[in-house]
Amino acid sequence: MRRLRHFMAVVTHGSFTAAARAEPIVQSPLRTSVRNLERELGAELFDRSGRRVILTEAGRALLPSARSVLAGGGRPVGVGDRPGPYRPAGRRRSPGG
Repeated sequence: MRRLRHFMAVVTHGSFTAAARAEPIVQSPLRTSVRNLERELGAELFDRSGRRVILTEAGRALLPSARSVLAGGGRPVGVGDRPGPYRPAGRRRSPGG
């Protein structure tokens, strides 16, 4: 939830600097929070090539569900939907080993 709030702050304010001023957070942890969200989703959400950040296609795709989640209407599409590492059926690890 916090990562989505940070993502939306950057979208709303147009830069990490302005978003950090608006949120009660220092810029470096804000950047880290957004990077962690990007890693979790497996996609870059912003084009950081200029002074202002611009949403990528993945960022634009996340935007409606991020708004919905922050408004209390569900969970974002894609978050937690990626499959975990491949494990062949029948080869489950037993607890403790």
